[in-house]
Amino acid sequence: MASEFLTLMDLRATLMPDGSPIKSYAELLAKENDILDDIPWTAGNLLTGDIHFKRTALPKAQIRRINQGFDSSKGAKESVTDTCVEIVSRMTVDMRELDLAPSPEQYLLSESKGHIAVMNEDVVTSFFYGADPEGIRGIAPRLGSLSHNQVINAGGTGKNLASVYIVKWDTDEITGIYPKNTKAGLEVFTKENEYVQDKDGKMFRAHVTEWSWFVGLKVRDERYLARLCNIDRDALLTGSNAQEARQDLFRKLIIAKNKIYHAEQGRVVMYADPEIFNILEIAAFEKANLALGYTDIESDRRVLKFAGIPIKRNDAQSIAEKKVA
Repeated sequence: MASEFLTLMDLRATLMPDGSPIKSYAELLAKENDILDDIPWTAGNLLTGDIHFKRTALPKAQIRRINQGFDSSKGAKESVTDTCVEIVSRMTVDMRELDLAPSPEQYLLSESKGHIAVMNEDVVTSFFYGADPEGIRGIAPRLGSLSHNQVINAGGTGKNLASVYIVKWDTDEITGIYPKNTKAGLEVFTKENEYVQDKDGKMFRAHVTEWSWFVGLKVRDERYLARLCNIDRDALLTGSNAQEARQDLFRKLIIAKNKIYHAEQGRVVMYADPEIFNILEIAAFEKANLALGYTDIESDRRVLKFAGIPIKRNDAQSIAEKKVA
């Protein structure tokens, strides 16, 4: 997918030289979850995040006649602060173990993958489900009521409920943020021959790596989001009317994607959990719905799309959601 925004890797490339360990870790972050390829990243205007203004009322326009004046008008706005949180992880590798490795640098990078994966999962999960009033406020809590204009009810009532989220990523409206005056919020600290304790409190020398990622989600205009909630996975997979339930899912997806403001412009992506993604992919394979299909990207990659919108599998959505009322 051509990128019109700065992704995490774009930022690292501009801020760090080739061969930088931070750049290598940014590559790992991007590889662990390709949702990071979708998200544009911008610096917040605060040391702790970003403060912006959300329009709550529009100004009024008036019809003016010749020789007749008109009143001034103004809209209304309220300030909103989206906060960055610090996600950290620490790795210790015995110096003797490192000395025995054929390539210490590659060994450390390999050992880092688990830590990077966990940090990545925490960020993506927070972007969708974060509910910390002093931290990241995710998409689901923002669209947490059926009274919200951007929420469509799929009608499920069981205990295995899910949502499909549609996001129009935009550097001004929906974007990942990092604190100002930082290098994309990602820092890596390393120290060799550091004395650390084992589980019994005994000391040994180790190579220590610590990761720190200051990250947040900025949402200025919720018209760039949509949520199809209360999808009953069991009804889609094993229910007696599974085929009918799937057709209803396709119809509701059309309604949900039409909620996105100017969906035909910009980077719009649909996110589904693994089970619903499988259902959509099978439907595309069976040509069960004309809106579903594949697009070749750079001749060696195929992307599943619904009505022209890319669909991505998001493991963070695997949890059973509470019913949205």
